[in-house]
Amino acid sequence: MSKTILRLTVLIALLAFVPFVFGQSQKPNFEMGSYNPAIPAPEKILGYKVGQQFTRHSELERYLKTIAAAVPDRMKLVPYGKTYEDRTLYYCIISAPENLARAEEIRKQAARLADPRSLGPDEAAQIAKNTPAVAWLSYNVHGNESSSTEAAIQVIYQLVAGTDERTMKLLRNLVIILDPLVNPDGRERYVQFYRSAEGKEPNPNPDAVEQQERWPGGRSNHYLFDLNRDLAWQSQIETQARIRAYREWKPVVHVDYHEMGSESTYFFAPPTQPINETIAPLLNKWWKIYGKGNAAAFDRNGIRYFTHEEFDLFYPSYGDSWPSFNGAVGMTYEQAGGGGLARQLSEDRGVLTLEQRAWHHFVTSLATLETTADNREARMRDFYEFHRAAIAQGRQGPMQVFYAVPGEDPEQAAELASMLQRDGIEVQRATQKFSLTELRDASGRAVAQHDFPAGTYVVDLAQPTGFLARALLEPEAKLPFPFFYDVVAWSLPLSVGVEGYWAGKPATVARENLQAPSLPAGGLAAPAHVSAYLFTSDTTAATRLLSRLLDEDFNCFVTIQSMKVEDREYPAGTIVVPVERNSEKLPQRLRELATEERVNVTGVATQLADEGYDLGSNRVRYLRKPKIAVLTDSPVSSTEYGALWYLFDQRLGIKFTAVRAENLRGLDLGDYNVLIFPPDGGQGRGWGRIVDKGLASRIGEWIRGGGLVIGLEGGAILATKNRAGWTSVTYRFPRQADDDARIAEERAAQQQQQQPGAQRPPAQTERPDEKQKEKDLERKLMKWTDRELEARKEQIPGTIMRLTLDNTHPLGFGLGTEHYVLNTQNPILELSDKGDNVAYYPKENFKVSGYLTDEIAKKLPLTAHIIREQVGRGNVVLFARNPIFRGFWDSGIKLLTNAIFFGNVTNPYARRGAEANEQ
Repeated sequence: MSKTILRLTVLIALLAFVPFVFGQSQKPNFEMGSYNPAIPAPEKILGYKVGQQFTRHSELERYLKTIAAAVPDRMKLVPYGKTYEDRTLYYCIISAPENLARAEEIRKQAARLADPRSLGPDEAAQIAKNTPAVAWLSYNVHGNESSSTEAAIQVIYQLVAGTDERTMKLLRNLVIILDPLVNPDGRERYVQFYRSAEGKEPNPNPDAVEQQERWPGGRSNHYLFDLNRDLAWQSQIETQARIRAYREWKPVVHVDYHEMGSESTYFFAPPTQPINETIAPLLNKWWKIYGKGNAAAFDRNGIRYFTHEEFDLFYPSYGDSWPSFNGAVGMTYEQAGGGGLARQLSEDRGVLTLEQRAWHHFVTSLATLETTADNREARMRDFYEFHRAAIAQGRQGPMQVFYAVPGEDPEQAAELASMLQRDGIEVQRATQKFSLTELRDASGRAVAQHDFPAGTYVVDLAQPTGFLARALLEPEAKLPFPFFYDVVAWSLPLSVGVEGYWAGKPATVARENLQAPSLPAGGLAAPAHVSAYLFTSDTTAATRLLSRLLDEDFNCFVTIQSMKVEDREYPAGTIVVPVERNSEKLPQRLRELATEERVNVTGVATQLADEGYDLGSNRVRYLRKPKIAVLTDSPVSSTEYGALWYLFDQRLGIKFTAVRAENLRGLDLGDYNVLIFPPDGGQGRGWGRIVDKGLASRIGEWIRGGGLVIGLEGGAILATKNRAGWTSVTYRFPRQADDDARIAEERAAQQQQQQPGAQRPPAQTERPDEKQKEKDLERKLMKWTDRELEARKEQIPGTIMRLTLDNTHPLGFGLGTEHYVLNTQNPILELSDKGDNVAYYPKENFKVSGYLTDEIAKKLPLTAHIIREQVGRGNVVLFARNPIFRGFWDSGIKLLTNAIFFGNVTNPYARRGAEANEQ
């Protein structure tokens, strides 16, 4: 045979085996050589080819079990958890038979590479040389980004049925962990919607009903959490199960499959800036290597793509960033989506089909695995070196050890420790008290000296997960680039609300490895004769106890000033449960509830105070049982509502009724005494479409009769003077161009001046501000390419700010004089003349962590973040920000629950601005 004929024969064979690599057509082609005919193709099990229909969870489950039974030597199906709607989560272990037979040994070797403290470089190199690498692919974390599960079905078939040499190479070199459906509840919501809306043929028109998903959409899970932002916090059971499984295998590469706008193309690594500087030097080269591997596959197929734009790697809780902080090459792949089986693109660019979308994910799945196989040994060595670097860098700098003090709310400190442990971070506990000097507190301020109690949690950064520990705990991550995909600040001690300190070296104090945080026991301590029971309300557990007592119709009161009873100090906000006006069941039931909730309740024989006011004083205010309605559905932000829903339902046990916003007009307000308006996602404009003048008037009458409105972000804007008019509060936005409140006020003033007899303003005598004129001209003449950067300067991309808090006010009971809030593009509330400015930005030093321009910083000092105004016998509470952002900003829980339980608590002896105004 001549050399020319031999070359042609080899080329034809390669083209037959790997069209996904060498094909030139954009027509989807899932075939990659030859297949074992004994293994059923997807259409044989599902009844349709991949991309022709959306696969339900039950159908996927049937497919996975059928394949696992058909090829037990290539694939093992592992159920690893359940969703809130009781659907099973699965991952597949796929590899060559000889690898699958020793999968447990391979798993243990991967774990050894992740902990260099007991493994030297030479032994690590031997493991890298002789052990398959673990690669993890995760599909469909956002339920309505639906093409990736279809791609996963085809990837599984390729790996278990393919007989071509390239597939066999992947199986020999890798143990592939494949999660075909991370978010079953969200996907099922989407698939059910689409299947109920589709006709005989798919309609690609973007205006078609099948292209217009109903609220809340399928993106999120049952409680409407975005699971792609939950990996570090692990608030949801799906994430907790996923991270437990991930930590068992410790993969060297992890890919999270997504979809983006239909008019885009396809994104894969490298990510754009900002990339967290802690890990960037160790992973930059690998993002480039995988990017080149994907690009080669797409180029040969003629598929459009882009890299290093839009999707950064800074926030540590994504499906790409969290694995990266654990040493994997974490990547997000984004396919143009848009929903439906087919979508018409603009500019007559044709129709984007589900089949095409799934095919593109199929191509990158195999290309990523091939890149990993080709670089297996080097990737495993670098995985080991990543963790060595984490230990070494943990011993450097002024922040080497973090100390978390259990403090007044040990449950929150325990939650912080538990969260770190779920992330694989080692936590210790001091077994004796100690003292340290030259510290920094959790916000970064210098502290000369502090005494720590026994039980203090200790996190030493000199550990294999030290990079992740630093990222989660440090006050501020260095932000080198002013372009952001999401929030840029998240410090756990501040978000959870735990007193914490940084030291430059470990303390010489006895400590033990923490197995699981423990909480002090609660209970009831009472003399033989009891006149009243008391407990402080400064903990989350106390809030749950109060909620349960009120729900069971026990009469409870709250002190609005401190007092001393039977030689014990009780702060303002102490709950008083008198024997009088309560049933004979109170002692036994209170004992049971106090034990269950771990709250210390004290019975007192007298209501006579040693100091301060007696327990029967009018300064001990009656607490009514909350009858809560929370508005939901459009225009409410689904994730913001989900955070409230989850908090009330799962964590606090606060009962409420979810009411569709469109049904508010017909709601019998007399059935409720608390009405919560969550953020609307439109800075108040969404609520403006729901609450017209007549409805606003009716709710206003309900407030004056004793109702309590709590408005969050857009809900707060709704309650302002120029919207529903329930309060005298005015507002602005950080971006002056969007300040419709200011514009409305200016127009109103102009109209007033145009009225006959109106007093004219004095003539302008001062010269216009020349600097402002120059600035306005510069903005008008700005280059088109510079406008994006200028727009970024006017944003607050999730910045932690310090508030001054009035903790003598009922909304501040149980808290300190400072509070930390995560601010984004939230409204700026002007200080109220008639109400209570509970929390506001101080004159200076309010920015703690994140990005904030001088232009925005000038607008915030001495503006309010939380306001309460009394209106008749009722009250309105305005929060400029949802205080429980994404369900992990626990430090805001107390503020929210104080608003619910104490929002109508007033001082009967203080002159009230609202009443004075009405007089």
